[in-house]
This record gives sequence, structure tokens and C-alpha cells, in this order.
Amino acid sequence: MRRSTIAVLVICVGGGAALVALVASLMLPDGCTAEDDRLAASLATLSILDAHPVAATPQGERASGCYDDGRIVNVLQSYRFSGPVADVLSFYRDAALMDGWRPAPRDGGEGVSCFVKSVGGRDVGFSVWVMEADGAGRGDDYDVDVTSSVTGGGGWC
Repeated sequence: MRRSTIAVLVICVGGGAALVALVASLMLPDGCTAEDDRLAASLATLSILDAHPVAATPQGERASGCYDDGRIVNVLQSYRFSGPVADVLSFYRDAALMDGWRPAPRDGGEGVSCFVKSVGGRDVGFSVWVMEADGAGRGDDYDVDVTSSVTGGGGWC
């Protein structure tokens, strides 16, 4: 009788663990796959991530991540800049256009909210995110960001 009780407990515990694993896999993001990692590595080599105004300094290493929403891969580089935000945006607009990026159709050619470029047959999005330190149009930190998707989409543009 003791063996049958242990067998029932093992089956219940094992089945419960399998059920928890199944539910977790459906609810939690999968993270980066090997294919996502390869895409992130290729995106990290794009020269637009190295471009920055003379008065800007890189902050830390490049970061990357993956999002299950369309299997989007994101690579970003943070910078510190104490000048006017307009100077940062103007710099990146010019740098993007000179590097073959084009404003995303929804951008209408204004600002640098989003640019797109075909890289290796895959659409890639580029954007600049400024975290303004004050209300006077001056920023301390900003990120340059490239995104794409292993499923063929262009990321978040």
C-alpha cells in the first residue's frame, strides 16, 4: 500500500509540475532564440548606433532584447548630451539620411521619430528616444535604437 501511495504522489506532483510548466510557457515571454541572438548581433554592427554629436558620450554597452510581439529584436545605445534636444534630433536626421535611412511612411518626413532601411533583405527601424531632463528642451540622456523582426517585419516603425 505504501508503494501505491508514493506512486500516486509522484504522478500527481509530476503532472502538476508539467501543468505549471505549460501554463508558464504560455504566459511568460520566450526570450531570445538563437535566431533572435544572431539578428541582434548583426543589428549591433550598424554604424548608426555609433554616430553621435561631438558633445555626446556613450553610456555603457549596447543593450539588446527580444519581444514576443512579432518576434521583434531591439538593439540600443544610450548617450549623454547636455545641449538642446533639437541639436540631437537634427544630427540624427542628417546622419540617418546620409546613411541611406528613409523616414517611415507614417513619419511624414518630420523629426526622427522613425526611419527605415533594408539591411540584408530585412526591414530595420531606427529611432531616437530623448529623456528630457527639464522642460526647456534640453536633454541629458537619449537612446538610439534599431529594431527588426526575424519573421520579416520591420520592428516598431
